[in-house]
This record gives sequence, structure tokens and C-alpha cells, in this order.
Amino acid sequence: MGCADCTRLMNDEKRQQILAAALGVFFKYGYKRVSMNEIAAAAGISRPGLYLHFSSKEEVFKKAVLQFADGLIEEINKGLRSGKTIEEKVLYAFEVWTVQSFDLTRKSPEAKEISDSSYEFAREALDASYENFESVLASILKEQARSSGSKKRLSPERMAHILASAVRGFKLAAKSATELRKLIRDLVVTILAA
Repeated sequence: MGCADCTRLMNDEKRQQILAAALGVFFKYGYKRVSMNEIAAAAGISRPGLYLHFSSKEEVFKKAVLQFADGLIEEINKGLRSGKTIEEKVLYAFEVWTVQSFDLTRKSPEAKEISDSSYEFAREALDASYENFESVLASILKEQARSSGSKKRLSPERMAHILASAVRGFKLAAKSATELRKLIRDLVVTILAA
């Protein structure tokens, strides 16, 4: 490994540390009330140092959304090994991706604002995150497709898209994490039985 590789790795590590610190600040204060000064302070660097890594608060937010989603995908992939059935695996994926943060988002004005800001300022990052999540779901559902052999079934990718899209709407309709879990379970059972 040459010096250029070492520098790149150090820069990548530093960027990840900055994004983790920024995410903490965004969760605490919301998107709109956070400045680059606050992000820099939380990351333990100067504001000019922050600008060496990111050009704007919007860029920091987008990258933080992606890093957060990547962490959830990693957690899902690790936990899938413990699921025995396809249903258990799909439900686990939704537990991590959707349910764990649901009550926080409903009760915290800052978390709600972050969710709303994701659509406003980080739509591409959010869409990319959902595509990654749908890929994980599709890989689980491929097991179902192989075992059923039915020619009339939707493709695993289409089922994953329908599930992920429906659950986005469920988050708006559900009044509690318990209700959200029930809606997700009912949908998953219906899709897998079809």
C-alpha cells in the first residue's frame, strides 16, 4: 500500500467520523437548526477542516443518510443468519429498517423533521437507500421463488418493491410500533402465501 492509499483510507475514516458526528447533531436538533459550525464542533474539527471534506450542510446530510442506511443494511445482513424461515427473515429486515425507529420518529419533532428533510434535501440518497433495502428483500424472497416453482408469482424484485413501498405508507397510517408490526406481518403473510 502506497502513501496515496494511506491518505485515502485516512480521509475515508475521517469522513465516516464526521458523518457519524453529524448524524448525532441532526438527530438532536433536526436538519434546519444545524449549521456547519455545529457539525464541525461535534466532529472535533474546525469549520475550514469540515469544508475540506464536504462542500455544504446538504452534502453532509445526504452522505449521513446513506451511511445510516448502510449501517442498517449491514445490521440486517448480519441478523438474517438467525432467521429460519423466509417470513422470519423478511420480518426481521423490516424490524431493523422500519420499526426500530418508528416510535422515535413519531414522538420526536427532530426525528420527524429529519425524515421530512430526507425527502426535501436527500431524495436521491433516500431512494438509493431504499433500492439497497429492496435488493436485500429480493435476495430473501428468491429463496421463496425457488421453493414454490409457481410461474404466476411476481418476481422477487417486484415483491420486494411492493413490500417496501407499502410499508412506507404504513408508517404514515400506523399509530404505534405495535400496529406497524401487525400491518407489516399481515402484508408479508399475504405476499408469501400468494
